[in-house]
Amino acid sequence: MPMNDFPGYLTSFMMDVILLAGVPLAVATVCGLLVSVFQAVTQIQDQTLSQTVKIAAIVGVLLGFGGSLVSPLIQNTMKLFDEFGQLGF
Repeated sequence: MPMNDFPGYLTSFMMDVILLAGVPLAVATVCGLLVSVFQAVTQIQDQTLSQTVKIAAIVGVLLGFGGSLVSPLIQNTMKLFDEFGQLGF
């Protein structure tokens, strides 16, 4: 898809946001599944344990990989602002 029209930019931004939100969501899902299996095996019935682990996993992913996850979004935003006058509004 050509990146010189508005739908091209919109598609690119949506893919960047899916990547930005999808990676922490996938990590939280896997961590929640592992904690649920652990709780089922050990019969621990603490409801806040899985939420705490998921929050810690999301924070860890965003601290560790946040820069590389946000960089495509920042690059596309700078490209859009550079070419804003040529979009033909």
